[in-house]
Amino acid sequence: MHKPFYLVALFAATLSITKAQAQTTKGTRVLGLSAGDISYQKTDYYKRISATLAPSIGTFVADNVALGVSLPIGYSFVKYQDSFSSRTKQRGLAIGLLPWLRYYLPSTSRHRFFGELSVGGVLNSNRVKPVGFAAISSNNVNLQASAGLGYTYFLAPNVGLETLLAYSHNSGTSEGFGRGSLGLNLGFRIYLPQGGATAASTE
Repeated sequence: MHKPFYLVALFAATLSITKAQAQTTKGTRVLGLSAGDISYQKTDYYKRISATLAPSIGTFVADNVALGVSLPIGYSFVKYQDSFSSRTKQRGLAIGLLPWLRYYLPSTSRHRFFGELSVGGVLNSNRVKPVGFAAISSNNVNLQASAGLGYTYFLAPNVGLETLLAYSHNSGTSEGFGRGSLGLNLGFRIYLPQGGATAASTE
């Protein structure tokens, strides 16, 4: 009497497992956008605003292993006043090209954990303008490397929300040593299985 119900349940479970595994199988392409370094600070003598957006693209070269590249674009604005009441404004723009490697722990759940490594170059452009004086501009290129651990929650078979906690270090410039930082990025990714519309129509 209950045999048809069990068969339907078994089929549904098998289908959901297949979908979960297809998210990170070889040939799947990924498109993503993440945000980080979002901050706002203000005191009587200091104000700072900053944010970074990073679009990315990649493909799974093997099951659970993806290679890609991201293009982080960061902006910062700092305004401060010293003890002599001299005011200074500083603007910064950073554009990077960072190839990345990501490995997902095998799972059939909506909850997926991964590790990520990236290394590449970042062009930094800064402009400092003390009030009453000429502006000073500088440009430099840094080598940046990062390693982090992340978590993805799949809202749908092809859409995942993710967070990545990563430690980054840059090479510095001729005027200073490199520095390290720990940052938290939030974003989403779209997973496009190999075959596109064909794969989607069979779900």
